[in-house]
Amino acid sequence: MTPQKAIIFQTCIETLLPILGYFYWNWDASFILMFYLIDWLLFWALTLFKARKRIDFSGNETEKQIATRHLAIAFLCILSTSLAVFFILPNIHPDFSWTERIWAFLSYSDMGIQQGFILIPLMILSGYLTYKQQFLLPQLFRKYPVSQFTRESVKQGIILSLAFGVVLLISRFVHIPDEVLLFGTVLGVVIYRLLTRGRLTI
Repeated sequence: MTPQKAIIFQTCIETLLPILGYFYWNWDASFILMFYLIDWLLFWALTLFKARKRIDFSGNETEKQIATRHLAIAFLCILSTSLAVFFILPNIHPDFSWTERIWAFLSYSDMGIQQGFILIPLMILSGYLTYKQQFLLPQLFRKYPVSQFTRESVKQGIILSLAFGVVLLISRFVHIPDEVLLFGTVLGVVIYRLLTRGRLTI
């Protein structure tokens, strides 16, 4: 399989889970938004591990400052996007309760298995295996500066913060159907990942 085909295959697999969740596991927009926020937080954590490994190898103080700045900005973007998501759905549904939806996400059962408590460990395991196979084993920390690993988290964070900020603003004046929010998020994530992974960045 060529690298480009592998990228497309990986992206399709990642997209399949929320789609299956919607059609077969009764996931709604809140479930899928939580899924992507958890995925984003995991991406940030893996970026942190990559940066630390590179800095431990290089011992470069300038690289440490760059990584600290990039990761701090990215984390602030996660917080701001999470805050926007927190207010979007109550704007759409006045009786919406995040406490109820978070518990429903974690405890939802299918075939007797509470998939929320299984899904998150599987996402962590998948992220760790990717980190090990695609970063540690090829020893990419020896080849690239720390900015190669951290700048993507900043760019992704700014784009998502702006996008959900706009959605939050619109939701205060216009009713946004769940399906538009749900499939708009999935489509946006797919397009972004195909574009960025198509350049074969790390």
